[in-house]
Amino acid sequence: MPLVYQYRNAQGRHKFAMPGMYFYITLLALRYIGIPISMNWDDLKLIDAAARMRSLSGAARALNLSQPQLSRRLKGFEERVGARLFDRTPTGLKPTEAGLRLIPLAAEMRDKADAANRVLPDLSNAALKVVRVAVDEVRARILTDRFGELTTMLSGVELEIISSHLHVDHQTRGIELQIRNCLPESDTLIARKVGCLAYGVYASKAYLSTHPAANTNNRYSNCDWLGFAPDDLWYPSHARWMETRKVKPPKLRTNTMTTLLNMTAAGSGLALLPAFMADSHPDLIALTGPLSELTYPEHIIVHRDVRREPAVRRAIDAIAQIYKDMAPLLAGSGASNVIVAAE
Repeated sequence: MPLVYQYRNAQGRHKFAMPGMYFYITLLALRYIGIPISMNWDDLKLIDAAARMRSLSGAARALNLSQPQLSRRLKGFEERVGARLFDRTPTGLKPTEAGLRLIPLAAEMRDKADAANRVLPDLSNAALKVVRVAVDEVRARILTDRFGELTTMLSGVELEIISSHLHVDHQTRGIELQIRNCLPESDTLIARKVGCLAYGVYASKAYLSTHPAANTNNRYSNCDWLGFAPDDLWYPSHARWMETRKVKPPKLRTNTMTTLLNMTAAGSGLALLPAFMADSHPDLIALTGPLSELTYPEHIIVHRDVRREPAVRRAIDAIAQIYKDMAPLLAGSGASNVIVAAE
């Protein structure tokens, strides 16, 4: 990436871009011949054009300036550096010894600037076009439920949903984004809160019809419960919640939330489920409503450097909009099939 060198002179702020090493060498060369480093690149363009055209009128046409304007600027530059760079002769401009030392540097800077201009139109083609988002199956469900809206907002950007229950390594650049409820520990990562995700206790209509205790606080000790396999405990707060209430050990375990929801809907027992997934299921009934102690903030995690990619910023904004649009569902406030027993 070109190094952008900025400086300020009496006329304002200017900048020019050059590859870093070449620019450093050029600055040393300019300092060596006595040219102030806080110079205006436009001044060097004057020197280059005057040397190539060998006349003030030709240089003025090349730079789209009037001849008097170019002449004044060239004279002012010579006064600032304390050296005459061209002799005005009947046959045109003739470089002085000082001019001969500066002209090659100005020409090289023009060549580099021309090369940069040739590259600029292709830079957008090299920008990131695919954004990979690491999510577990619950967050994947949020995105896929609104995938049509996502793709509309991300026209021209491909979104890849990568299944992952673990924290991904953003340093390897294998993943651009991850959605999770805990904040990153590394200061190279940035978290943007996009909403909240609530869980509650659910049972099927069929199970409730044969287990009336599910509608009371006796549900914890008298009802069958479903949970996660101990080797795949991705919801430790759920386990603590169940232990605090002395819930019966789960009679069926799984390692996916989708399977847990299906087992609950099949009438196998009670389970802690994401409100937005369970509330939309026609066979499930919410027994507690959303539990505040099991409602967590959702964050999009991104590396500081990757966030500068336009496609990544668009993906973050689009996902944040989906969370905003689904906020009532994710918080469990849109459910109508709720039976709440007094705690």
